Amino acid sequence: MPHHLHLPHRAANPGTIAEKEVLTYRLVAALATVPVLAFGLVYRAVLPSPVDPWAYRFVVASVCLVVVALSFGQRRPLLLRAMYALFGVITGWVTYLLLLNQFAPEYALGLVVICAVISVLFPSPRALAAYGALTLGGVAAVAALVPDPRLSPLLFGSYLVVILVLFFVVVRNRLRAERELAHSEQRYALAALGAHDGLWDWDLRAGTVYFSPRWAEIVGMGGREMGTDPAAWFARIHPDDRRRVHAELTRPGEPAGSLFECEHRIAHEDEEYRWVVLRGVRVVDRHGATVRMAGSLTDVSERKRFEQQLVHDALHDSLTGLPNRGLFLDRLERAIAYAQRHPEQHFAVFFMDLDRFKVINDRVGHVAADQVLVAVARRLEACLRHGDTVARLGGDEFALLAHDVANPSALAHRIQHELARPFDAAGQQVLVTASVGIALSSIGLGRPEDVLRDADAAMYRAKGRGRARFEIADAELHARSLEQLELESQLRDALEQDQLRLHFQPIVVMESRELVGFEALLRWQHPVRGLRSPDDFIPLAEQTGMIMSIGRWALREGCRQMEEWRRAYALSEPLWLSVNLSSRQFLHPQLVQEIQEVLRETGFPPDRLRLEITESVIMDDPAAVGQILHRLRETGIRVAVDDFGTGYSSLAYLHRLPLDTLKIDRSFVHDMHLDPALVAVIQTVISLSGSLQLETVAEGVETDEESQALQGMGCRFGQGYLFSHPLAPDAAERMLSDLHGAGVGS
Repeated sequence: MPHHLHLPHRAANPGTIAEKEVLTYRLVAALATVPVLAFGLVYRAVLPSPVDPWAYRFVVASVCLVVVALSFGQRRPLLLRAMYALFGVITGWVTYLLLLNQFAPEYALGLVVICAVISVLFPSPRALAAYGALTLGGVAAVAALVPDPRLSPLLFGSYLVVILVLFFVVVRNRLRAERELAHSEQRYALAALGAHDGLWDWDLRAGTVYFSPRWAEIVGMGGREMGTDPAAWFARIHPDDRRRVHAELTRPGEPAGSLFECEHRIAHEDEEYRWVVLRGVRVVDRHGATVRMAGSLTDVSERKRFEQQLVHDALHDSLTGLPNRGLFLDRLERAIAYAQRHPEQHFAVFFMDLDRFKVINDRVGHVAADQVLVAVARRLEACLRHGDTVARLGGDEFALLAHDVANPSALAHRIQHELARPFDAAGQQVLVTASVGIALSSIGLGRPEDVLRDADAAMYRAKGRGRARFEIADAELHARSLEQLELESQLRDALEQDQLRLHFQPIVVMESRELVGFEALLRWQHPVRGLRSPDDFIPLAEQTGMIMSIGRWALREGCRQMEEWRRAYALSEPLWLSVNLSSRQFLHPQLVQEIQEVLRETGFPPDRLRLEITESVIMDDPAAVGQILHRLRETGIRVAVDDFGTGYSSLAYLHRLPLDTLKIDRSFVHDMHLDPALVAVIQTVISLSGSLQLETVAEGVETDEESQALQGMGCRFGQGYLFSHPLAPDAAERMLSDLHGAGVGS
């Protein structure tokens, strides 16, 4: 046991006496000394007698003084023996006086009183019975030795009955008390057994401690004696917990009856540690010193393991077992703090996204794809040194924290090399590549989220430059990330402060310039930078998930405005409204319900609403897109494919999907007079639309030549600067007012 822990320890001895019992013995012995000597002097003066037993009287007084002296010492077992001796000496002295006075009634009565007092002081019925037998034997001997007793047989018999009754009552009370104590201890033992706790009782005066059998079972010593040495107990406590437990147990100044509780680890016989809760209560003497403690020991190892598992699950990915985003950011925060104290120590953060992993997921299924993710995690762990961290941030995104890395490019190449080997996915061989962004601590330290954001931005730059490569964040990218962070905060404020606007670009029949509808286009009325186009904030909204809230607002506001105009200007043909939906918004499970709710709130007709999605949305999950399109068709809502021909090829799915319109991208229209191949592409799209009985809308029409050429190829509808710029609501309303006035005038 460590030298810095001091435990009260004295020689063990079972003959311990309670403090109140010591005080009682001290008082009885002191009071007995006075009458023994005082009454002797009075007797000597009043009734001088040559047979006065002075020597015996001094023996009695001496024994009383010895008892008083022992009551102030620490040798308590000798005190108990001296008290027994005093009982015998006093009883023998009074019996001797009874003999000297010829069995006088006053001495017989005195013997009864003294025996009554002494019988109450005996601590055990066995000792009391022995005392009673010796006393009766002494009285019988005196009666036999006195030829002419002064006490009549009747009175003596009465005294004898009193003594017997007194002994019976005292013995009965003692036995009843012991029986009740046994019952109480049995109830306590059953309760302790039911609680499944180990019990302990530490007598600090004697330096001994009692351990129950259940206590021994908790530490793996069931069936064996634990001993009574408290030092052996403390030696089992975990070194990291020992000082804390000792301080809790030996805390000075605690009042009597104060409770304590301490959770710590204790050694088991299997050389493992168990978590236990130590509870107890203190007993203090009149000086305020703790003289005894008792309590229970509860094994909470299972609860601790469960808590630790909960903490582990909260900080680790359930699939791969890797740290999750929260734990990764925590370790990154520590790395930043260490690098700030030691500028010469650098670290690097790698943000990795698996390229086209959704294709793998669709090809082999979710279960096999999860196996690939687990295998990727193991390979990434093999690339790192001890102390580095690899985490799964979610989906197919991973992050790595490498400390004191001299060549981050070399580590990135090693990661790419590890991932280049094929992965087994349910018996199929699949190839996985990754785009990696690297942020170095040398370009500046900020919050963990900022460093991870820089690595994320570098990863997106790697994807934009062809995938399966890595990019290192530089000062320019860092500055752009800070700008994006500020823009993200401002965009959230824009949602709350009603800074978003809708502009409406007319869609017309190109031959007659007849207005048939509007496309709702988002704008941001920035309080400082003025009106901003969607290209400035929509990509950020898609990355952060704000596109969902923005999309809902645009749909509701567009339908509300169109319905307001529809009721105000009774045109010959109701206008349609085209609204763009992002991939995340279109694939949301509640999309159809949300649109139906908007249409009910605004009253806008479903058949006049056209939702625009890109080809990439279709290719992300053709099956899910098909189900959503059929549900939209059932409600009367129409769907257009925006920017057709610029993304993934969806030709294989067009004939199976309930679509209504194909929109020719402005890039084809703008350059078709420079490249005859683009004319062929446009002609193909228009012919395909006709074959599938779909409408065609050309975007970005800016000249009459483009309009004539498109009409010549069979395209009927168009939108662009030739017909009108996107209009603010008040300008669009003036256009409708003019059209309404012209219609009324005609």
